[in-house]
Amino acid sequence: MGKTYRIVVDKGICQGHSVCVAHAPKVFRTLDDGGPYPLVDLITDRPGDDQLADVELAAELCPNGVIRIVYED
Repeated sequence: MGKTYRIVVDKGICQGHSVCVAHAPKVFRTLDDGGPYPLVDLITDRPGDDQLADVELAAELCPNGVIRIVYED
């Protein structure tokens, strides 16, 4: 069994670059809420172990640093 984790996204500073969607499309999507640009939305905040590497890369490459991975015991 792998690590248990959840994803937290700060939508207040997201600018909809969609880098996360490109790297983890099973976890992230963007939604148009009528603002100046679409914002990131989570498909799931607790993806499976098979998605962890993609989520870590998405968090690392996010231009605004809005993705945080919280590892749980």
